[in-house]
Amino acid sequence: MLLQQSSNMLTESSPLPIANALTCYRTIARQELYDQPWLVTADRTVSFGELARRIEALAGFLEEAKIVAGQRVVISTRNDAEAALLFVGLICNGITVVNLDPDTGQQRAASLIAKASPCLLVLDPELANVWALPAGGPRVMALEHAAPVGVLGRLLGKKAPVSGFLAALAMARPQEPRDAIHPETLAYILFTSGTTSQPKGVCISHRALFAHLATLQRRLDYTPQSRILNTLMLSHADGMIQGPVMGFYNASPVFRPLRFEVTRITPLLDAVYQLRITHMIAVPTMLAILVRLGGDQRDAFQGGDFQRLISCGAQLDRGLWQDFVSLFQTPLINIYGLTETVVGGVFAGPYESTGVPGSIGQPEDCRLRIVDATGQDMPSGETGALLMQGELLMSGYFDEPEMTSEVLQDGWLHTGDMARLDEVGHYWILGRSKNIIIRGGYNIHPEEVTEVLERHPGVIEAVTFGIEDPVWGETVASLVVTVPGTSVESLLAHCAAQMEPRKVPSQLKSVVSLPRGRSGKVALEQARDLLLANEAVATLEQDVPARLCAIAASCFRMAAENVTLHMTPNDISGWDSLAHMELVAGIEEEFSITLTPREIMTLDCLEKVQALIERKQVDK
Repeated sequence: MLLQQSSNMLTESSPLPIANALTCYRTIARQELYDQPWLVTADRTVSFGELARRIEALAGFLEEAKIVAGQRVVISTRNDAEAALLFVGLICNGITVVNLDPDTGQQRAASLIAKASPCLLVLDPELANVWALPAGGPRVMALEHAAPVGVLGRLLGKKAPVSGFLAALAMARPQEPRDAIHPETLAYILFTSGTTSQPKGVCISHRALFAHLATLQRRLDYTPQSRILNTLMLSHADGMIQGPVMGFYNASPVFRPLRFEVTRITPLLDAVYQLRITHMIAVPTMLAILVRLGGDQRDAFQGGDFQRLISCGAQLDRGLWQDFVSLFQTPLINIYGLTETVVGGVFAGPYESTGVPGSIGQPEDCRLRIVDATGQDMPSGETGALLMQGELLMSGYFDEPEMTSEVLQDGWLHTGDMARLDEVGHYWILGRSKNIIIRGGYNIHPEEVTEVLERHPGVIEAVTFGIEDPVWGETVASLVVTVPGTSVESLLAHCAAQMEPRKVPSQLKSVVSLPRGRSGKVALEQARDLLLANEAVATLEQDVPARLCAIAASCFRMAAENVTLHMTPNDISGWDSLAHMELVAGIEEEFSITLTPREIMTLDCLEKVQALIERKQVDK
């Protein structure tokens, strides 16, 4: 493995942070915590004792399997409790976790697994088939239990057959995890968006992880009495690190009572009071939806236990920040960071002295610089490239020394963001110098989308870019040059089969040629103008059902002929919270109507949507 060793790395003699994997394990294994909840999901409560037993069972299994510290294990599951148990358990045994999103497409999954070169894959049973993993590769174990033996089998002394990973764990001899994990051992590798030929794996060491957990604990005022609500995806850093991993580090419970969905805003806000939540983790898109739909529960955070709302994952707009605090009257902290900095590094709020709405605030346990194109520091008030330095930085991109050296230089991480420092010491993000789309808090590299489009036999060339959106921050848009007879619907279906739903373009247009500058590169601003100039707008002569189906097809990334009015979210895999709000925005714009929060949350069938549109048109 080749990693760029930058000067931000500490020497071997440097002390570990106060808490590390082993000390945290010993804390949660204490008798007084053993029966206390660590992770509470909709269908399962995992105690600290169960977590300790899983860590010990993994230690025994890994020894028997001859898997040693520093080797890599890929995990991928939709079971939140098992994902968290595996992630924390493997880290505590010095194993580098590669946590893949189960929605990853087949070709990308094959590329990431080949890149990671793991010694073991632990997957949901169906994923081995969906990903068509070849024979002769690394060992694959299904995340399932052994088949029951039955009464006769027990009387005869037969053992349960090993039909899955959990069965193998049950048969392993438990033992305490290894005494020492070198601080530069990689805790996990998180693959961000990137091309199939060059996937980008962010390497986070034990030193970086536990140093940053200490920062988060102090800056966000976590104590063992804290109760954290985090419904973000566990295959992403803000979901896993600011959820189960922080609960493990802080010896406090984490709650995931339901998935964040537009139709479940009421039970989500009810859970804040019912579960006596003290801290809630959210991305700006969630805050925008809560402001739009949660007005009837504006006292949701006033139960007496709640302390902090933490926004992360994307830039928090000044207006949204102010609207949220005004509506819900609760303190808010904004975290700025990258996957390359674990999750954070710069904090704003909840007090004006630590950052005003719209700013990213001030660094904690790290240093920032703003420099010009020559690397010279810029004075306050001037805009330049934002650099970050500290123990929270990644070790590098996995097996990509050249890519690493481009962003880690002399111990400083080049974030790709443009920023300025104001006169009172607050930092402000003014734009990005790197080409990335942030949709609802998730980073999307446009090159990955373009690569998938260009694999379609009907596409000659393509370009992908972000379009500003008031709810999601940005949405994905693509222009394609196609061979005659290639439909946009077929391209969307192709993308949906190859990528996670959030990466499929919201807008996809076929053009005669891509606009290019004198250098031959695609001119992105002209491409955006071309997209907007060529938007297909349904004519007023079309009836409501046809116009509605066209909007739904665009939002759900489906062929229009496959959309019928009787469809519900159960019939459409792409009908998630993001697509739901896209549908609402499309309906309001197309039909010049405004939906109430209750109407938005109860739209669970396109026939209902049609009836609602027609009623509002009559009322007008």
